[in-house]
Amino acid sequence: PFIRLNDQSLVQLGYGVHQKRIQATTTSATNMISVDIAGDKSATKKLLGEMGVPVPKGYKIREEEDLESTIERVGYPIVIKPLDGNHGKGATVGINDLEHAKIAFAKAKEYSRFVIVEKQLIGNDFRALVVNNQLIAVAERVPAHVIGDGKLTIQELIDKTNEDPRRGYGHENVLTEITIDTQTERLIAAKDYTLETVLPKDEILYLKTTANISTGGTAIDRTDEVHPDNVFLFERIAKIIGLDVAGIDVMAPNVAEPLEENGGGIIEVNAAPGFRMHLAPSEGIGRNVAEYVIDMLFPPGCPSRIPIFSITGTNGKTTTTRLIAHILRGSGKTVGFTTTDGTYIQNQQIVTGDNTGPVSAQLVLKDPTVEVAVLETARGGIIRAGLGFDHCDIGVVLNVAADHLGLKDVNTLEDLARVKSVVPRSVGKKGYAVLNAEDENVYQMKELVDGHLVYFSMDENHPNIERQARRGRVSCVYENGYVTILKGKWKVRIEKAINIPLTYGGRAEFMIQNVLAATLACFVHGVSLEDIRSGLRTFNAGTAQTPGRLNFIEIGDTTVLMDYAHNPAGLMGLANFVKKLPNKHRTCVINGTGDRRDDDIRELGKIAADTFERIIIRRGNYLRGREPEEMVTLLQEGIAQSEKSPQVRLIPDGREAIHHAIKSARKNELVVTLADLVPEDISYVQEYRDMFLQSKAEG
Repeated sequence: PFIRLNDQSLVQLGYGVHQKRIQATTTSATNMISVDIAGDKSATKKLLGEMGVPVPKGYKIREEEDLESTIERVGYPIVIKPLDGNHGKGATVGINDLEHAKIAFAKAKEYSRFVIVEKQLIGNDFRALVVNNQLIAVAERVPAHVIGDGKLTIQELIDKTNEDPRRGYGHENVLTEITIDTQTERLIAAKDYTLETVLPKDEILYLKTTANISTGGTAIDRTDEVHPDNVFLFERIAKIIGLDVAGIDVMAPNVAEPLEENGGGIIEVNAAPGFRMHLAPSEGIGRNVAEYVIDMLFPPGCPSRIPIFSITGTNGKTTTTRLIAHILRGSGKTVGFTTTDGTYIQNQQIVTGDNTGPVSAQLVLKDPTVEVAVLETARGGIIRAGLGFDHCDIGVVLNVAADHLGLKDVNTLEDLARVKSVVPRSVGKKGYAVLNAEDENVYQMKELVDGHLVYFSMDENHPNIERQARRGRVSCVYENGYVTILKGKWKVRIEKAINIPLTYGGRAEFMIQNVLAATLACFVHGVSLEDIRSGLRTFNAGTAQTPGRLNFIEIGDTTVLMDYAHNPAGLMGLANFVKKLPNKHRTCVINGTGDRRDDDIRELGKIAADTFERIIIRRGNYLRGREPEEMVTLLQEGIAQSEKSPQVRLIPDGREAIHHAIKSARKNELVVTLADLVPEDISYVQEYRDMFLQSKAEG
């Protein structure tokens, strides 16, 4: 798998703790000292020459007044190039007089303070690619040129050549367009031609003095022709310089004979060499040179992926995500996880806010410490930009209920199920889709899964569970007060619900469903029963581990319950739980979310009226295009639909609404706040508790 880290050439290969990076063809294993040596052409030539490698005679100069004397020592023809240039920038070859040498010197100075003046070797230009000390490919490079047909002008021939679909701007294609610069104009003028000259038939006119692909050159694959002595030489050169990926520039009549015999030599060694000439040569077969780089970074048996858990559904995603992450941490893994509250590495929050989309997922996958990713995956992120990963190992779908309908062409439960089915569809062939057997919209997602199918249910006798058992496959059910794994018809009891804090003694059925899904996901991933059992026992529904999810805070004779129920299905589950609590009186602080249908907001009001004696309506923070008065009206209309007649009060400010509810609570009253901005609501309740305790301490 890969993630592009910027809009240039920096790419991450692999996920999490197994990641490696490349930038163009520089890898995370590339030795920077070796890069510096290769970047200094004088140092490279000196080092290679001292090691017995054939190199051309040459010198490094800084001032133009040293040019003539240096040429006398070297002798024509010469090459002039910048000391630390690349891609042929500022380099000129085939210089035979001082006038052109001065022009070339000035060009080289545009790219470097120092300039190399060296003897030009006679022959053809070759590039040898060595990866991980192994010669992979050799290409003969031909400078940009046109061939006359006796009809078209030089300009027309250049234009026709640039029409080749393989040519593009810069490095965007396998070949580069030929541009007309001062070097091109000089070469044309040397032939007493102009751009309007009709080039004689079959005459070859070279338009550049260097053969780089980046200046419009072409390539011929010569890999199969290389003499064994040259193979040894090229591989030795890469070791001498110390580059894991090295491009060695060779000038020789051919590479089929040893360079020591045909007068060839090494011009320079390049870090981050271009691959285009080898991948798609103009002549000869293409070489899959990138494969050797990947094999070097990820040898056979070396992992590149980390396990990915993706959790989706309408309700319970955050709690299930946090519980799975908690169990995995307890098994000794470094876990990165994303939720509607933020992104976490282990227990450290890295980013706050709703982090259930692909950007947050990739933040976790890019972290070099993460061994396993647990990603809450919401509808909105999927619709906007997909998942953020190619496939997952465990895909969990909790439920599909009415929420966010009427947005982005998602109008029905079937539409919503289709969006959420992206998660189980992304499960790899060796992975597991963890599906709710009781929710038909979820259960039918089994048809889309390439991996293994496992199910969870509150009813061990559900037909879908029994069918799974008859096939000898795995499920997770709630039976006789136990969270139990079914392996065919055999039962493996994990833990009693009353020993799992998250279930509040087994009274919170919607939490038991979350526990079933998390238990099953961890079990099929291979987490030991002991680690699962320990994780279930130690995960508490407090503001630290599950902020805004069934958080209880006692303030004197009043019990405050904070929960994130924000749609009818979620509030109905909470209402069923609340009715099992012993509190005599119940008050609710409620607000609506703007991107729900009118009927959904009314339904919230009706459920609240059916459950609570007092209702305080406040202004929500997620109006999303609606006016505050519109939200209040819809909630009031829903309350009016109830057969009960609770007391209703409007207090727009959230802090004031919560403080009033607690302050006016009767003895042993339950005050439920339906969280809007979870951290803010928690702070309002804790603020009131602190004031209460201080007042009590002061007598």
